[in-house]
Amino acid sequence: MNSKVVTINDRAVPLDVEPRRNLADFVREDLLLTGTHVGCEQGICGACTVVRDGRPVRSCLTWAVGCEGSNVRTIEAYDDDPVMTRLREAFSAEHALQCGFCTPGMLITAQDIVRRFAGQTIDDERIRYELSGNLCRCTGYVGIVRAIQRVLASYQDEKPEVAPVGALETLDLGDLDAIPVEEGASAAGRAATRSQVDGNGRRIESTFELPHPPAYVWTVLRDELPSVVACLPGAELTRLDDDGTLAGFFNVKLGPVAARIAGEGTATFDDDTWQGRVDGQGSDSRSNSRAKGSLSFQLEAAGDAQCQMTVAISFEMSGALAQFSRGGLVEEIVSVLIEQFQANFDRHMAGEAPLETRSLGLFQLAWMALRRWLRRIF
Repeated sequence: MNSKVVTINDRAVPLDVEPRRNLADFVREDLLLTGTHVGCEQGICGACTVVRDGRPVRSCLTWAVGCEGSNVRTIEAYDDDPVMTRLREAFSAEHALQCGFCTPGMLITAQDIVRRFAGQTIDDERIRYELSGNLCRCTGYVGIVRAIQRVLASYQDEKPEVAPVGALETLDLGDLDAIPVEEGASAAGRAATRSQVDGNGRRIESTFELPHPPAYVWTVLRDELPSVVACLPGAELTRLDDDGTLAGFFNVKLGPVAARIAGEGTATFDDDTWQGRVDGQGSDSRSNSRAKGSLSFQLEAAGDAQCQMTVAISFEMSGALAQFSRGGLVEEIVSVLIEQFQANFDRHMAGEAPLETRSLGLFQLAWMALRRWLRRIF
């Protein structure tokens, strides 16, 4: 048993639970906060969504003991919340609920949307994309989208107060029975990662140093692009034409969703500024998932025979994979991908073979992200 404390709905609660107990069962069965519903128990349906340190998370995939020191809010905490009050009224007016099973998680996600997009104009398609991690089998989402648009319109001249986001960033995954992955040892420094979300999707950027002159690194990036792409776990470049047109695959398995996204795109390079960019989009017919995004990179000199490399990944997803595109989960996953890219690229520059990256799995990413989080603490 563990003796830890978590703040749930502004109340300090001891975490005297088994390590394998998830947050959904803890709040429902131990605290009797049954507004948090449990549906698929695989992180797909979104019925169990709660807010942890200011971010929506799947409580069925979150270890209760992993929330030590966190601030967790369930749907019961929003009785007097002004944004939620407007959403409840709008959901009623727009007939945005029927059986009500998805409604608590849907309201929490809707509140997150309003807080992030208040004062902006976004279309229905964007709202549906933001809701893709919360499933509703009754409404067809029409009333839900209208309700969110109604509340967003009410905030055109004001912005709701944003709750502070806690400093603790953890990976909320179900099973960490993972395969350890070797880390690169010769990289000059750890990656510094930044994340932001806007109306065009999510962008995650990382900067790290390499013990090689920038001109040499740039030559490798430009002339050995298939090998460079192979440094990104799950990525595979199958065609690169002289005009920059390319084709390839991205293999990923997250929870019950496995996808092999086939796509096409373009690559551009600016020799004067040491900047490059790969844009692409594709789909996977098996999981009915679609994705589009870009990978950009820039080099700067950083002392004698060294350079600083900035890598940025921007992306949007729809279909089954979109269930994993919300909150801190995707930030950790992509940050791990960038870190592994750094390690593999450094090995490639040293003339060594990159680590095996053909199969990208949830458990593998979970283990890597856990080690990444522990390094931030210690």
